Formats: sequence, structure tokens, C-alpha cells
Amino acid sequence: VRKLGSSRLAWNIALYMGLQSFAFYVVLAWLPDMLQARGASPEHAGWMLSLSQFWGIIGSLAVPLWAGRQAGQRAIVITLAALDAMALAGLLLQGAGPAGIWVSLLGFSLGGAFGLSLFMIGARSADAETAASLSGLAQSIGYLIAACGPLVAGSLFDLSGSWNATLLLLLALVAARVWAGMGAARPHLISH
Repeated sequence: VRKLGSSRLAWNIALYMGLQSFAFYVVLAWLPDMLQARGASPEHAGWMLSLSQFWGIIGSLAVPLWAGRQAGQRAIVITLAALDAMALAGLLLQGAGPAGIWVSLLGFSLGGAFGLSLFMIGARSADAETAASLSGLAQSIGYLIAACGPLVAGSLFDLSGSWNATLLLLLALVAARVWAGMGAARPHLISH
């Protein structure tokens, strides 16, 4: 793992995974509260979280299949980021349409980005030993970043009294995820 620490590609994969997981854990922890702040009932908000998770499963299965047919995955990184940004903007703008549309897009994009993260670990590794080390690095760094998500989002809500600051932060992190993803999506190999 120490040897991978000097690989920019390895860090891009780790950051991509971390930023995706940050957003995922914020959604998992706070989406029902965000929707209730928009006027949804607790039951409806819970169903919307379930809908998001359903589409996340679809994304996590479909995107790696799509990625496996491409030499590089830059178009996939951009597509997932665009879906994510549309969904977050839809949640940010009151009255922008039914929440089911936005949570479905958000679930698909976050699930797809997770599947893409795991795909890139294998696709960028020259051999099984490198894949194991890269997986350890990416998941350690990734989940360290992700663990901060719910706390940061809840703190922003406490400070501002609104979920808008959290949604704006998630939108900004989409841009950061594109930057990391574009570096991780290049068809290069990491060797031990």
C-alpha cells in the first residue's frame, strides 16, 4: 500500500470512491429529513429513501457492465455526475417536480458511481496483488472521507436551519468527484 501512495491514479480512485460514499451516506442518513422539510410526510419520505436505494442497486449493477465495454470511463463519470447534479438541483429547488424523479436519479447515479469505483479498482490493477493493495487503499481513504458525511451535513443543517447548504455542498462535491473520476477513468494500469 505504501508503494501505491505515490500513484496519482490510485489517489484519484480513492478520492472518487470517498466522495461518492460521502454523498451516499449523507443521502442515507438525511434524505427523509430533507424531504420532510419540503413538506413530505414521514411515510412518503421513507418510501422515497427506499426508491432511492432501489435505483442505487440498479445503478451499481448496470454501470460496471457499461464500464466493462469501454477502454476508459470518462463518459460514464460525466454522465453520472450530470444525473447527480440534476437530482440535487431538483431537490434544492422547491416545486421543481415530484421528489420521486430526483431521488431515483440520485440513487442511480450514486449506486452507479459506487459500482464504477469498484470496477476501476480491478480495471486499473495490473495483477491480483495490486488489486488487493489498491482496494485496501481506496476503501480505507474512501470510507474515512465518507464517515464525515452525515456529521458535516447535520452540522450544516444545525448552523443554517435549512438543508440548502448541505445540498449545495453535495453539488460542489459532484465537481470534485468529476475531477477525481476523470483521473481515475484513464485506461492506465497500476503495477506493484
